[in-house]
Amino acid sequence: MRLFLFLSVLFTTISSAQVSYPSTTIKNSLTENANAVVRLDETIVEVSALNKMQVTNHRVITIFKKAGESSIRPYAFYDPNTKLSDIQVLVYGEDGKEIEKIKKKDFHDVSAVDGGTLYGDSRVKIFQYTPTSYPYTIDFSYTYTTPNTAFLPRWVPVDDYMVSTERSVFKMNIAKELKWRFKEKNFTGYPITKKSNESSVHYEMINVPAQKKEMLSPSFQNFEPQLLVALENFHLEGVDGYAHNWSTMGKWQYSNLLVNRDKLPQSTLNFINKELAGIDNNLEKIKRIYEFVQNNTRYISVQLGIGGWQPISAEEVDRVKYGDCKGLTNYTKALLKSQGITSYYSVVHAGPSKLGMEENFAIMQGNHVILNVPNEDGDIWLECTSQDIPFGFLSDFTDDRDVLVITPEGGKIKHTEAYLNDQNLQETKAKIRLNANGDLTAEVSIVTKAIQYDQHSSILQMSVKEKDEYYKEYWDNINGLKITESLIANDKENIELTEKVSLSAQAYVSKIGEDLFFKPNAFNVSNFVPDRYRERKLPFQISRGYTDYDDFIIELPVGYKIDDLPEKVTINTDFGNYEMSIEKLNDTELHYTRKLKILNGEYPKEEYDKYREFRRAIKKSDNLKLILKK
Repeated sequence: MRLFLFLSVLFTTISSAQVSYPSTTIKNSLTENANAVVRLDETIVEVSALNKMQVTNHRVITIFKKAGESSIRPYAFYDPNTKLSDIQVLVYGEDGKEIEKIKKKDFHDVSAVDGGTLYGDSRVKIFQYTPTSYPYTIDFSYTYTTPNTAFLPRWVPVDDYMVSTERSVFKMNIAKELKWRFKEKNFTGYPITKKSNESSVHYEMINVPAQKKEMLSPSFQNFEPQLLVALENFHLEGVDGYAHNWSTMGKWQYSNLLVNRDKLPQSTLNFINKELAGIDNNLEKIKRIYEFVQNNTRYISVQLGIGGWQPISAEEVDRVKYGDCKGLTNYTKALLKSQGITSYYSVVHAGPSKLGMEENFAIMQGNHVILNVPNEDGDIWLECTSQDIPFGFLSDFTDDRDVLVITPEGGKIKHTEAYLNDQNLQETKAKIRLNANGDLTAEVSIVTKAIQYDQHSSILQMSVKEKDEYYKEYWDNINGLKITESLIANDKENIELTEKVSLSAQAYVSKIGEDLFFKPNAFNVSNFVPDRYRERKLPFQISRGYTDYDDFIIELPVGYKIDDLPEKVTINTDFGNYEMSIEKLNDTELHYTRKLKILNGEYPKEEYDKYREFRRAIKKSDNLKLILKK
């Protein structure tokens, strides 16, 4: 009996020890608005030498719904110099009891580079778990060691919108002989505690409720708390580096990654000299060289060791006719140098979020490279990886952000060109014919520039079938749309795309009794109205301003006329302007004009309702119906 009681107590004790992270223990304040709750996010960093770092990550997250699964982060990266160990995943049910264990051998091991990469040595271990019910908890831990200390882990204790944080910890110990810097961003208002001395830091944050995402909210990274840490002396793939500021960072990159990589074969130099003979205008030379690169090379990514940061030599790119962003930018730079034209290799954070280089804190940053060519009329920026993009046009991939321009004298921060409201132009013209049976036929012309050009330019690579589907989605306000012809003209010199489309649709005009009803705005209807909030919490952002002009001639059905025309609509706000007017040209034709300008910017939350009213007024006017009588 005593043995039985002893075993029962022992079994109970062991079973109790196995109960971890029950979701029922989470505070109500953390589950409100939360798709997931981070129970623990702990990062421990040990930098014991210039070329020796160990990082241990332990992350426990409770998922309440499918939308929270994107916060699991079920992966760990490694490469020949980054060694993974102690990798394990435990899965707990709602009661905190373990329901599954995923060991290292159960992970999928795949290449960490995309299909456009010719070769690369980065890999990633990924685990998968398919839940049978919610909530459940993932407990993921692993350790890695690396000689690369150019990239110290950063602490970001708040994940994203709709994710709460129960506890986040960041500990870093650094060898006393190493100098280091850190930067705290957006800490105000967060319950963060800090302990630090000359060789270590310890940050902790507890119990931060989820921030509900609101429409048009700024990117979360704009205001999330972050801790950045950097060594002044660091190691990168076998190369020692030094950086105290952006100037010294650029100087190191130039001296260690770019020097002596711009030599070209004499045969190529002879060809370029012959092609440019007699041209005295530097701008024309730059254009011709850029076209030469576009026509004679293609983009292939290379991510191998220091090759992830150092360009392939210009001579090698010339030989194989391909390269990644680094290699093709360096190749273009070398060709320009052959003509006595100075240009600069420039590192950028590419992507639609307009993330710039960290102000006053030099660390290895960026995911892309472009070319800066100073010119008497201002900087020219060249995207060297695209065979189609117009000369001097960056698109929304790299526009309007701070970049690191690397010169022989050191690094400089410059701002790429911003495409603003009036520049992002769309002009739509149409000749519309309405029939008494309800049919519509039309010839439509759409001319786009700058970012609107960029948004429409994907049509250049579409098949006939894809274009047909594209226009049906683009004009989804018209039922039964049939495209009879579409012609596309791409004016790369002026960065202007022209689309000419012939189309028809049945039952566009509706009939009630003897009267006909139709919407005069057939081809640029804006139905966007942002969501309503009882109490808006965040400012709102219009990231891209634009201007639309619409000009339609509408031929009325035979035997029908219009008696009353609506008054002109004019709306002027801090967010933009709208105008719409309809007038008679004669007894059988109407002239519809519309202008919409939206201004980019970040606006206070108190102005949000006014913006909603503006968009509601636009929607109402764009969906106006006219009555035709016999």
